[in-house]
Amino acid sequence: LNPRGIPITCAQCHARRDWLLLNVGEQVFVRCRCAHEWAEPELTREDFDAEFSHVERIYPSLEEAARGLGYDGTLSGTYWS
Repeated sequence: LNPRGIPITCAQCHARRDWLLLNVGEQVFVRCRCAHEWAEPELTREDFDAEFSHVERIYPSLEEAARGLGYDGTLSGTYWS
């Protein structure tokens, strides 16, 4: 993701791709595979909507979603091409 031409980078592990985007109201949160999560002020609801395709599964909690999708730290440093 490159809002305003600047790549989003995880402050904890310095990853630059493979994000879980969470929309809460008008804020967009980014979660990294290392489990670091932050509100990203450079991403808007429109950016989130542009990346969203369709609901594949509904999880009972954010913690279960993070674990089920590999954003709980277990796959930290792992990338797929």
